[in-house]
Amino acid sequence: MVLLPTDRREAIIDILKTKDYAEISYLSQRFQVSEMTIRRDIEKMEAENKVSRVYGGVRLKEMSDREFEDPIEKRKSTNTSEKQAIAQEAVNYIQDGDVIAFDASTSAYELSRMIKFNKSVTVVTNNINIAVELSGDPEITVILLGGFVRRTSLSLIGSSIPKYLESIYIDKAFISCKALNYDDGVTDSLMDEGEAKQAIIHRSNQLFMLADHSKIDTLAFFKICPATRIDTLFTDGFAPFTTGQQECINSFRENGINVVIAEKNA
Repeated sequence: MVLLPTDRREAIIDILKTKDYAEISYLSQRFQVSEMTIRRDIEKMEAENKVSRVYGGVRLKEMSDREFEDPIEKRKSTNTSEKQAIAQEAVNYIQDGDVIAFDASTSAYELSRMIKFNKSVTVVTNNINIAVELSGDPEITVILLGGFVRRTSLSLIGSSIPKYLESIYIDKAFISCKALNYDDGVTDSLMDEGEAKQAIIHRSNQLFMLADHSKIDTLAFFKICPATRIDTLFTDGFAPFTTGQQECINSFRENGINVVIAEKNA
């Protein structure tokens, strides 16, 4: 059903509260109207100081009422020891010659630092920090996926990512998330980041999930993939697992998913 213009503009605002930005082509398809109609909607909302036009799309003007993930510098300093221990376990699953993918998570960033000057691989990523980190290693070929830059994570997002990945075959994807449990699978806080992870996973032969203990047995807004898609789950045992966390880990193992628990001083 085609919405009235006022209802459509309200719906666009709702979408922008879950996505860092939205492309005009996406909104046109979503609401089954022409791109010109969407542009008129954007002009109206921009005049009302609700949105800002960006190249090919639109984003919210006021960000205060949005639920963002924490900025990257804050996330880098959260559970750092746990992420480093997980990375030390995960690096053992990377062999020379692999084509591997990293998402824009800080867990993947820690792992990228461990393969630098240590592995001869091809890395596919939408993480600007990872691309810069690995650019100095002549034994690592880096493919940086193009898209719209999210300032809070220095990641690249947008519909161009799955299109670019259509021609790439990935052996192993190392992905993190906001939350993880067996029944609901892998979930994240923002749709656009989740869509980028989905695109990477879709082109990958194996999925390695990097999730510190705080993410186990929790749930976030956007579903990335079912738990059964995971081949190996890396987490940490730095703190005693709650009953729910232990039951979650048991469910993974009982259903054939390899679980690796990194310990302190591992």
